[in-house]
Amino acid sequence: QPPQRDYDDLCGLPDLNEKTLLENLRNRFKQEKIYTYVGSILIVINPFKFLPIYNPKYVKMYDNHQLGKLEPHIYAVADVAYHAMLQRRKNQCIVISGESGSGKTQSTNFLIHHLTA
Repeated sequence: QPPQRDYDDLCGLPDLNEKTLLENLRNRFKQEKIYTYVGSILIVINPFKFLPIYNPKYVKMYDNHQLGKLEPHIYAVADVAYHAMLQRRKNQCIVISGESGSGKTQSTNFLIHHLTA
């Protein structure tokens, strides 16, 4: 069986159903790719460990980039909201949702870290 392609945006799956969606998320998680897009929505799977993807190098890498041009990341979402606010001169909102213990507070911290950097 050939290795499955890794889709960083679930909208690109050739056959979008529950099985392929979950397989893609599982494959990405095994590679420590905890972020996956669904269009402009970001799915995050809590790794329950520290990953070295929240340093100044990543802040700079995701500064002023279009969503989807780089690997999915919480910094990309923060940056898109920030630049939309500047361009449109209107407030922006990022909704963070999930089960208890899913990492909502940590995700909020990462968003704020990127915005203040």
